[in-house]
Amino acid sequence: MKLKNKQVAGVDRKERKPISVKWKIFVTLVFFIVIIIAVLWFFQVFFLEKFYMFIKSNSVKKAASEVNEVITQKLDGSLDMESYKTKISNISRNGDFCVIVYDEDTSKDPIMGNESDGKCMLSKSASYAAHADVIDELKGEALSQKDGIASRLIEDTAKVEVPFESFRFSLTKEGLMIPRPEAFPSRLTSDIRDNGRNKQNMKISKGVQNMTYISVVTGSNSHMKISVINAQLTPVNATIETIKTQFIIIAAILTVVALMLAFYLSRKIARPIISINNGAKTLATGQYDVAFSGKGYLEIEELSNTLNYASRELRKVENLRRELIANMSHDLRTPLTMISGYGEVMRDIPGENTPENVQIIIDETKRLTNLVNDMLDLSKLQAGVQELHAVSMNLTDEIRSIIERYETLLKQDEYDIRFEYREDVIIQGDVIKLDQVIYNLINNAINYSGEDHQVIVKQLLEQGRVRIEIIDHGPGIEKDKLAYIWERYYKVDKTHVRSRVGSGLGLSIVKAVLELHKAEYGVLSEEGVGSTFWFSLPYSKSQNEDG
Repeated sequence: MKLKNKQVAGVDRKERKPISVKWKIFVTLVFFIVIIIAVLWFFQVFFLEKFYMFIKSNSVKKAASEVNEVITQKLDGSLDMESYKTKISNISRNGDFCVIVYDEDTSKDPIMGNESDGKCMLSKSASYAAHADVIDELKGEALSQKDGIASRLIEDTAKVEVPFESFRFSLTKEGLMIPRPEAFPSRLTSDIRDNGRNKQNMKISKGVQNMTYISVVTGSNSHMKISVINAQLTPVNATIETIKTQFIIIAAILTVVALMLAFYLSRKIARPIISINNGAKTLATGQYDVAFSGKGYLEIEELSNTLNYASRELRKVENLRRELIANMSHDLRTPLTMISGYGEVMRDIPGENTPENVQIIIDETKRLTNLVNDMLDLSKLQAGVQELHAVSMNLTDEIRSIIERYETLLKQDEYDIRFEYREDVIIQGDVIKLDQVIYNLINNAINYSGEDHQVIVKQLLEQGRVRIEIIDHGPGIEKDKLAYIWERYYKVDKTHVRSRVGSGLGLSIVKAVLELHKAEYGVLSEEGVGSTFWFSLPYSKSQNEDG
């Protein structure tokens, strides 16, 4: 029962179809947008305050360094008082900082950088008193420093008490007066309280986050000056809330844009792909004359060119397949027809049962057997079933033996087969398979030897390799057809002539055996002059080397 349920489930289960290009592009764009927004959210929201504090502290430290340099120049006597005050004021104004420089002698009036601007939240007297402990520590540190400067950054929240008269008021519907501060005074109201001026029953306190940088600078004469730089920090909470709202709106807009862009790109990309896909379906039906025309971008054009090349090659293979079937049918039918014909003649006609007719039947039977064996050998070689049984063999001696057999067989036809060599060569190879190679190459040369009936076999030694060349003076092969000469039943002249010796599969077997030996091989040919088939194998020693 469980098995049945599993089978039903397997039948009912639908295969998941891959999503279309349009939705893949859309998902990719949305994923990219999400990553971008997440990164921006991460830095603009979570780290906004930290980045702000980092940048602000760096600007304060830079301003402090400039102020300390000015103080050093003043202590060394290279700067007059007017220039000294002007530079301090410029640094304060450019950085929107509150800068106060105290003398070691606290009875002297300190210099305030932007006193006239009314933006400084520090009090001349209260600021020194508030950081007296820190200043005393820095004085001790400054004496031990090589450059005579000691600094410290302090982040705090100061209570800024704003006097009653500094506020304007708004009248509510109920007739109540609500204070509305328009500006802060230029100094802390501690000065006002200490001087006993403008005391009011009502004081409004406001917490302002500050960043204070205190430096003690020691001159060459051990005289000290203290600089206090204060920067107000703008609260970023409201900015973060604004950015959050903007991000939500931006995300919605980008999602819509991504969808529109996905539709556009999918049409742009999918159109040539669909065209190529339709062409490929046509090609699969066996119509090899289909033309692929994909334009738009490089990859599609390259794919189109590749498919056009494949179509042309398939067309060639189809032609070769048809020729192979036709030639195989001819070669199989011819000996069978002759065997059948001569057998019927010997049976039906008295006196025809002669040794000559019997020999014809035997020869055609052998030819048919050789053809089937060659087909079987070639199939095994191309399938990788046959193994290589390499042994040490005398290649020169094998060639001599084969040529002697051919000379005996073809003596009456006046064929001249010459073997040119200098010494015997020993190689590692499969004797039976290499004999098959030599037989087929010599047989091919005999079939196309030309009018002189001459075949030359050369053995050449070059750089540790032995090269065997089989040369004929036949009609030659066209250059554009040399690449196909190793194919089964490929005929240069396109007319199938029954070979005098062999099966018509010789060169295909030669190619398979040589590739099994990892040998180099090839063919050189010139029309009207002849052809040279060659192969090259490494040799272990020659007769001269053997001593």
